[in-house]
Amino acid sequence: MKKINKSSSLVLAFLLTLLLTQTGCDNDNAPAPNDNQCNFQGLTFNDSNGNIHTSIAESDLTTEYYTATSNGPAVEIYETAQPGNFNFSTNVVNEGDSGPGTINYNGSTYAVTVTCQRGVTGSTGSAVGDDFRYDITASGLEVELCVIQDVLKLGYIDADGDGCGSQTISYTIGVLNNLDTDDTDPNVCL
Repeated sequence: MKKINKSSSLVLAFLLTLLLTQTGCDNDNAPAPNDNQCNFQGLTFNDSNGNIHTSIAESDLTTEYYTATSNGPAVEIYETAQPGNFNFSTNVVNEGDSGPGTINYNGSTYAVTVTCQRGVTGSTGSAVGDDFRYDITASGLEVELCVIQDVLKLGYIDADGDGCGSQTISYTIGVLNNLDTDDTDPNVCL
């Protein structure tokens, strides 16, 4: 994976294209008119005249929420119409949390900082149709990604380490199957 570099012309070109004359994301400053919902869906930015610009429409994105992966819960968002053109992933899924994420744009991967403005609350996970709203920053630039969850992939506890999950859903770290009939025996996986 390439780390983001302020002199990297590709990532700057991508972000500058998204952020031309941008002053900030609509949801950053309370009380924003859409603090509780995604009114401007997709990959968007707000220009200096207060106009919202959509770089990739929400309808062109697929959002998958994983309740548990080897690194904990995760979100992956990718452009449906042009696979490989845009992909965003992060383990930042809880409202108010910040941390790392990656953007893959046109085959190159860049590290970004992610702040979750709207996401999972509590430990019960999220449902198809719920919002995820992120502020994504890199090199001092910022865009907003506001999407509706399309797919929920449940992680399951693998207590015996055989690669097969039990029937118990995991909200921290798990595997993406529930095939284990005996989660106390690492030799039984079906």
